[in-house]
Amino acid sequence: METYRLNSKLVDDSKEYLIQTTNDVSLGSISSEVYVDGLLADVVNLPHPEQIKPEEVLALVQTTHDEKKREIETLLKAYHEALESANAEMMYHMGLAFFYRRFYGEAQSLFTTAIGLNESYHEAYNLLGQTELALGNVEASSKAVRSAVELRPQYADYRNNFGEALMASMALKEAQQQFEKAIEINLYYSDAYFNLGLALIRQSMEIGMRQMAPNLTAKANDYFNKASLIYPDYKTAVFERGLTALKAGDTRQAFALLRKVREEKKEAHARRYAPYYMRYALYPQWINEKAIEDRISFLQREIGKNPTYVDLYVELSRCYLEHARMTWKKGVEQYKKTLDINPGLTKLAAHLQEAEDTYDRINEAVKKIAE
Repeated sequence: METYRLNSKLVDDSKEYLIQTTNDVSLGSISSEVYVDGLLADVVNLPHPEQIKPEEVLALVQTTHDEKKREIETLLKAYHEALESANAEMMYHMGLAFFYRRFYGEAQSLFTTAIGLNESYHEAYNLLGQTELALGNVEASSKAVRSAVELRPQYADYRNNFGEALMASMALKEAQQQFEKAIEINLYYSDAYFNLGLALIRQSMEIGMRQMAPNLTAKANDYFNKASLIYPDYKTAVFERGLTALKAGDTRQAFALLRKVREEKKEAHARRYAPYYMRYALYPQWINEKAIEDRISFLQREIGKNPTYVDLYVELSRCYLEHARMTWKKGVEQYKKTLDINPGLTKLAAHLQEAEDTYDRINEAVKKIAE
C-alpha cells in the first residue's frame, strides 16, 4: 500500500505550526503530528482496518489532516479570545488545554496573564511553574511554584512540584525538604517518594559525596520501592532496569532510567487529561450538566487508580459543587414554570424568591471556592 503524506503550515504571533499527517503501512494506522517552531508538540495515532482500499486510506489521511488543522486554527482563535477576555479562570482552563498538548509557550502566556489579573491564583502559579520547567526556565519555575506554596503551604502537590523545580536547579537539599514535606502532608504520596529517590541518586553523583553514596543509594532504593507499592504502575521494565543499575552502583544510568519512568507517568497523565481540557478550550458551551457528570465519573475512576492525587480530589469537589449549582438553577426554573401554569400556588410563590436568593449564594460560594 502506498504511503500518503500531507503538510500544512499556520503562522500565528511569529510562531510556525506545522501539521503533518501520514499513514503507516506497517502499523496500519494514520498519524497526525503538530510541530511548534520545529519542536514536536502533539501526536495523534488512529488505527484503520487491515482490509482497506488505497483510496479509502487517502480519504482518511485527508479527513484526519483537515480535522487536526481545523482544531489548531480553532484553538489558536480561542487562545486569543481568552487573552482578550480579562477572565482569569478562562485563561487558566485554556492554559491547561495548551499545557497538556505541550503547547508550552501559549500556556505560559495564559497562566502569566491570569496571575496578573488575580495575584492570589495559586493554581495558576503551580501550572506556570510546571510550564516554565518544561520550557527549561528553571529559575522562573522555582519562583512560580514557590508562590503557589506560599499561598497554599499544605498542598502536597505544590510541595512536590516545587521540589522538582529545585532539583532541576541542583538545589538538592532544598528539593529533598520539599519532597519530605509533601510526604508529611500526604503519607501515601507516591510521586513524592519517587522524586525523593531521584534527588538522593542525584546527590550521590556529586563530587565529594562518594563516601556517602552507598548509604544514599540504599535509601533511594527504599523510596522507589515505597512509591511502587503505592502506585504499582511504576513497575515497568525501565523501572526494573533502573533499580538494577542502582544496585550495581551505576548511579548515572539509574538516574536516567528512573527519571524516564517519572516522565512517562507524566505523559500518561497528560494524555488522560488532554481531551477534557481541549473540549473546554474549543467548545466552552459544551460544559453543561452532562459534561460535568461525565467529568465526575472520569475523576472517580482516576482517584481509584491514583488515590493520593490531591488535585483530583480538588477538581472532583469543584465538579460536585458546579453540578449542584446547575441542578438548583433547574429547580428554580421548574418552579417558575409551575407558577406560570398555576399562579394560585401562593405558598410556593412566597418562597420562590428565597430559592432564587439561595441560588445566588450558591453561585457566589462556587466562585469563591474556585479561587
